[in-house]
Amino acid sequence: MRGGGVAGIVIALVAVAACGVSTPDRIAVPTPTPDLTPVTVKVGHVASTQWAPLYVAIERGYFQRLDVNVQLQAVRLGQDPIDLLSRGQIDVVLTDFSATMFNGLAAGDKFAVAGSMAAIPADGGMPVELEVARPLLDQGKVKTLADLKGRKIAIEGGSGSGSGYLASLALQGSGVGLADMTVIDLAATSMEEAFKIGSIDAALAPAPYAMTMEKDGVSVARGAPPSGTTWSGVLYGDKLGGSAGLRFFQALVRGARDLTGPDRTSDDTLAILSKYTGVSPDVLKTMPPYDWDQALKPDPTALVGLQTSYRAVGLLKYAANLPASHITNTTYSKRAASALR
Repeated sequence: MRGGGVAGIVIALVAVAACGVSTPDRIAVPTPTPDLTPVTVKVGHVASTQWAPLYVAIERGYFQRLDVNVQLQAVRLGQDPIDLLSRGQIDVVLTDFSATMFNGLAAGDKFAVAGSMAAIPADGGMPVELEVARPLLDQGKVKTLADLKGRKIAIEGGSGSGSGYLASLALQGSGVGLADMTVIDLAATSMEEAFKIGSIDAALAPAPYAMTMEKDGVSVARGAPPSGTTWSGVLYGDKLGGSAGLRFFQALVRGARDLTGPDRTSDDTLAILSKYTGVSPDVLKTMPPYDWDQALKPDPTALVGLQTSYRAVGLLKYAANLPASHITNTTYSKRAASALR
């Protein structure tokens, strides 16, 4: 049975409660005993298959078993999830790690990176690809990625988003970076039309949009971020800590562990993702699934890489990169992993 019983979870919580792990002052230290007092956690998100562990954990009752009531709050267009978190309007947000996030942390905003989310899979499937306009390739105007210098690239969220970081990785080694191009902040839903009318030359496009553009003959995939790359994750506000923070993360990790092997694309999983994203199961079946770290632990390599990418385009307001130890809280991923062995 998925998830095990309540008793097993409580015993596991007791077993790991005595493990001492250092944690930044900005987040409360989990309590030494498993307090299962019912708690409500407000979670901000923009519906996406990147957050599949959250949706799976909700639908399979993993939060409910630990007396955690999750209230999902959609982050609307124009809202800043970092601002919502900093002002306490939400307790947790699942989001990409933007330049705004790093600038907020550097300025002393009270939140921390508690975990990672989606990763580029190692099985060859590419849920995100660097697309180049087919006419440019057919006419020989773009023979290599280096020929994109000075051209226009569409990135949802722009250079200062997690997608901007992925685009910079897809371009890595080509001799051209985002600073050498004109970056246009454009929703993935509008990229195909932009290619058709010639207003963009390249795009960092997620599935299923990349696949549709290729099928329609408007673009060709010419690069992708390397496997294992993460660019988003779980941010905890300073009011979420103790047993509540631990229980929330434990349920989240259990959801991630369901998303391995064939179960990533099982009919049950696709039905859950369809419910929360609005994408039909038939379309989801065609989309390469993401991977997730089995403890959802923060990725220090990505945190350095993201800052380096944003610094290269002049978006960071502080001098030296923030070390992972300053901006992460690994307590929850470590204890959740121990509890679920």
